[in-house]
Amino acid sequence: MNIGDHSIYPDAQVSVDEPLFQPLPHVIQFTNYEPLQIKEQILKLRNKDKVARSVKIVAPDSKLFQIMPCKKSKGLTATKTGSDVDVMSNRVAPGMEVSYIVRFSPEAKIDYSYDLTVITEREKFIVPIRAVGCRALLDFPDNLDFGPVPVKHTAEKPIMVRNIGEKTTKWQIKVPHGFNVSKTEGILEVGQSEQLVFEFKPLEARGYREVLTL
Repeated sequence: MNIGDHSIYPDAQVSVDEPLFQPLPHVIQFTNYEPLQIKEQILKLRNKDKVARSVKIVAPDSKLFQIMPCKKSKGLTATKTGSDVDVMSNRVAPGMEVSYIVRFSPEAKIDYSYDLTVITEREKFIVPIRAVGCRALLDFPDNLDFGPVPVKHTAEKPIMVRNIGEKTTKWQIKVPHGFNVSKTEGILEVGQSEQLVFEFKPLEARGYREVLTL
């Protein structure tokens, strides 16, 4: 935006590749919540310029999220735009920050995603909100030890993989060269388990140490 339309200081010390205000944190994250349980996080916006600047957060259009000033103080006002309310700081001194409460009211224990819009005198940028509800968690051994294996002989090792998390998950396994697995991908419901058979066939009489990815 044309900064001269919003400020008497048209020249900013902050590069146009960066917003005038630095969000802290860059991503607002919510975890370990229950339905109808209110969770809150603090969002701070720090003025990186050498002069006082104005900043505004557009009120979320989702009933799951609310934005409020942390406390009533001079320089903080709320301006109405139609049926919405934009939380606004008239002026933030250089190097100083203004804080807001981000309130989250989940309706279910599922994942949510929303992008807050922040407006400065020069640009608009977003601060992502990410809420992770139920998590998938796989029970799998930290290492697979085949023990001594004769050269050019195929050794097998059965392993159980189990979903001990809270939601269905898709899994995939990538094994290094020289190893094989009976199945490379699948889907596990909560509490469900599946047996995988790993194979190893050494071509030389030496120790082998590789990494597989689950």
